[in-house]
Order: sequence, then C-alpha cells, then structure tokens
Amino acid sequence: MSKRTVRVYGFLEDADGRVLVSAERFRGQPLVKYPGGGVEWGEGLREALVREFLEELQLEVVVEELIFFNEFSVISAFDPQVQVFSFFYRVRARGPMAFATSAQVEIPDEDGERAVWVSRADLATLPFTYMIEQEATKAFLAASY
Repeated sequence: MSKRTVRVYGFLEDADGRVLVSAERFRGQPLVKYPGGGVEWGEGLREALVREFLEELQLEVVVEELIFFNEFSVISAFDPQVQVFSFFYRVRARGPMAFATSAQVEIPDEDGERAVWVSRADLATLPFTYMIEQEATKAFLAASY
C-alpha cells in the first residue's frame, strides 16, 4: 500500500536578513534543511509549523504567507512506499530568538540537529539535501523583498 506524508517548514529571518537552516543527522542520515517537520493527524499546516518551531527551538512564531509546495513527485528517502508533500511558509518570531545556534553548517556526528543562521547570498549555494529544499530556496529568494 502506498502512503503519503505531509511536511511543513519555515523561512525565519533575523534582523540582519539571515535565514535559519537546520543541519541534522536523522536515523544516521545527514540532512541540511529548514526548521519544521511532519504534520500530525488532526493538525493543519500552520498549526503544525507553530508546534515544530516550539519543539525544535522553543520559539513561538507567526506563520505568514505560503512560499512554496512541491507539485512534483518526491519519494521518501526513509521509506520508498511514502510520497512526500512539503509546504514552506515565511514565519516571524513572536519574541526574542534566544535559541542556540552554530557558526557553520556542520552535520552532528550523532542523531540531532543544529540551527545555523545563513546569509541570503549563501542560501543559493547551500548543500540542501533534497530537491524540495533547493526548489523552495529558489522560490523564497524570488519572493523576498
């Protein structure tokens, strides 16, 4: 039986115009992506994104406009029976951004994640793991003002 999963991610900018990315190791696999994750049963997309930011960064966010969603087929890297649909929104912090960050995009040796601020100029050349993030980055940079 084929399955689908829905994922949601956020483009969060700081006062200097840098964008937050996540360098992770998940189930042993290295990942470079944006903060976010899976939509749980009964959740809406925006609600899930608010929850993900709270879980990952202890940060309350306001979800703003939808920037990108994949209209092309993507098969999960973790389960070939699962098709992935991802939605990317611009988000804004409700309060101070006091979470820990790393200076460079380096994947942890063990399962876990690191938040990293990246300049807009460097986003286009960042080695995002999947085509979804690469295409979402192009849409974000084109939509940015």
